Amino acid sequence: MVMKNLALILNILLTTTLVAGEKPQEGTFTEVPEACPAPQSMQYTSIFQSTREPSSLGREQDTARLNQVLYNGKIWLGMYFNVYGTEFLIEDKWYKADISVNGIYFEDVEVKYDIYNDDLLANYYSKRIIILNKENIEEFTLYTGNRELLFRNVKGRYGLEGYYQVIYEGKSRLLKKWKKKRAQFVIEARYDEFQPDDVLILVKNETAYQVKNRRKLLKVMDDNKREIRIFMRRENIHPDFKNPESIIPVLEYYDSL
Repeated sequence: MVMKNLALILNILLTTTLVAGEKPQEGTFTEVPEACPAPQSMQYTSIFQSTREPSSLGREQDTARLNQVLYNGKIWLGMYFNVYGTEFLIEDKWYKADISVNGIYFEDVEVKYDIYNDDLLANYYSKRIIILNKENIEEFTLYTGNRELLFRNVKGRYGLEGYYQVIYEGKSRLLKKWKKKRAQFVIEARYDEFQPDDVLILVKNETAYQVKNRRKLLKVMDDNKREIRIFMRRENIHPDFKNPESIIPVLEYYDSL
């Protein structure tokens, strides 16, 4: 019995000595490695792509940094469950968008545009909804299926604030402010409803004018009103202010005078 126990002890000591003397396998570390140096200059075309191929660690670091740039904002909480309609542009669904944030361009971001509060929402990996920081966003292009809508953050220019769709841009500019108002007690005299309340803005000499109809439009262009009237009559142009793209030929002619 004593000999058996002694043999067992010797076997354990021998095994421990062999294990302690083994070399670490290839690919393992016996100490913490130095951090990989960050790549120097990089231009990003989207949140998942760059024009250079960094290491896997570098790519994770870059993606995390870009996530912080793009998904910088507050968590969105729905507030209008008892209001008919939707606070969003067109309908309550996710659209693809390209967004310029502090000079970095992000492609194919899933967004909703809350035009009641003038907020752009992003879908953060289907985990949460983020209200993107408006101060950092320069512009975004929204793809609605059959249309591409370019929105620019005017940031106080022309005396305006927020996101405006750029419909025409020349010497003059035609902008559209997508808006909704909350009409009270219009459904069964009990419930509120979101209703369109869009505004068209014509910018002339860096001054913004609201244009609701043909008379207002011609008043802004009063320096060439006679020529504009002749042109519209000759070309059989009838501006439709619910379809502001119909005004573009008039503005192009006006800017050519």
